[in-house]
Amino acid sequence: MNFNESSHKKILGILFIAFSALGLLGLVFYDFFMDFVLNLAAMDNDPMSPEALWIFDFIDSILWAIAILFLIPKIVIGFGLVNGRRWAMMPALVYGIIGIISFPVGTLIGIYSILIYTAKPREEDDFERRTN
Repeated sequence: MNFNESSHKKILGILFIAFSALGLLGLVFYDFFMDFVLNLAAMDNDPMSPEALWIFDFIDSILWAIAILFLIPKIVIGFGLVNGRRWAMMPALVYGIIGIISFPVGTLIGIYSILIYTAKPREEDDFERRTN
């Protein structure tokens, strides 16, 4: 399989866009779900102490910070890869390597990005370039 083809970079861009968008949708769902649960707890006439509520806000802030640092840039990089922009190549490799820790889908996408960006040209392609 020749990983030097531009179609692989477009596929990687689509994967970056799709799974980052799913991550953002999951985070929005988490926000709505936690608001719903906290509102149910407040209606139960057993008010939660303010000391306990800040923990939920803190966790929510951490999750949105992770989204801003990782998911939103991956969407931008994905659009760059789909459109064939050269500036998107190095960040795609970096975010692919970082994404390896996100098992199992992130690991597969990370390995795929490493294969794409570390692939050497095939000897036939190299020979054709030298002869033309």
